[in-house]
Amino acid sequence: MAKVIGLVNLHSDVNFTGLTERRPVASVSFLGRYAIIDFVLSNMSNSSIDSVGVLIQQKPRSLFKHLGNGNSWNFNSKAGGVSLLYNEKYANNPKYNHDINNLIENIAFLENNKSDYVVIAPAHIVTTMDYRDVVAAHEKSGAEITMVYQKIKDADKAFVGGEYLDIKDGYVEGVGVNKGSRKTRAISLETYVINTKELLRIMKKACRVSSFFSLKDSLAYLCDEKQIHAYEYKGYARCLDSLESYFKYSLEFLDLDVSSAVFKSNWPLYTNTNDTPPTKYLDHADVNKSFIANGAIIDGTVQNSIIGREVVIGKGAKIKNCIIFSGSKIAPGSQLENVIIDKRARVEKQTHLEGNETTPLYIKEGDVV
Repeated sequence: MAKVIGLVNLHSDVNFTGLTERRPVASVSFLGRYAIIDFVLSNMSNSSIDSVGVLIQQKPRSLFKHLGNGNSWNFNSKAGGVSLLYNEKYANNPKYNHDINNLIENIAFLENNKSDYVVIAPAHIVTTMDYRDVVAAHEKSGAEITMVYQKIKDADKAFVGGEYLDIKDGYVEGVGVNKGSRKTRAISLETYVINTKELLRIMKKACRVSSFFSLKDSLAYLCDEKQIHAYEYKGYARCLDSLESYFKYSLEFLDLDVSSAVFKSNWPLYTNTNDTPPTKYLDHADVNKSFIANGAIIDGTVQNSIIGREVVIGKGAKIKNCIIFSGSKIAPGSQLENVIIDKRARVEKQTHLEGNETTPLYIKEGDVV
């Protein structure tokens, strides 16, 4: 049986205004108790990939805290576990701080694992992908590189700025940037299966062609000279590439059909657990269509919202279409709609806060308003 290892690639230009000021997208809270990176790590674990490297681009502190030793994701620690791969040499040099240089700096991860194939996937594109299916299709194709895509019919709104693939007879002929000019596209999910020996060759070639070439640049460059297999993924996929898309797709999970497509009994979503008490609902609590994390204390109305751990909602407060991160406190009588409140913030004086559905109001971590 072929040996497969995984790489979670956090090298991207994606950011959420405000939320990613002190943390990478991967460690941003999701649904009150998860981090965004939990999806791709759980996919790796559920796909029987035990050795996973996380290519960290910047702001590593919160990732170190969340990932710890990696045991929360049910990896076989004897066979591998999670390795945090950070390129300190180029951490403060944006042009050189890309995934190829990170891999070169941490080449021991590839060499020591002695794998046949490497599965590479981002954190900001949320899927429930079984990489075993992709690897099987990759082996069957005989190609050295497989790129995963999804056919979408709303490319004028979703994945704008991402890549699309030109595909002919199951192989990639070219890569372009989705500018939102068409509705139908074969959108790249930035997920690849690459023979390990070929990945090492790509790393060397990228340095010769351009010191600024990332893995995406290298694969696009190789389309003319290599057969790159295309694999179509048909499951759940969302691109969290902005604060607005993060807000939209987070609240989308409050729809039972969407959450049922992701949270499946045979495909668990793992995370780093916290030892906190159950949620407490007081006399004036009225909650519907919401995610409420453990440790919260609710004494107001919560509708269509996501409430994190140990959040306190005061008596008579009205919360609608909001995402409130852990440890925040909302004063009695407050009215909040379309608001994102970061960790340990307090709503005390300005108790009427309202954004809109496409541009939510953001309150910074630790702020008092």
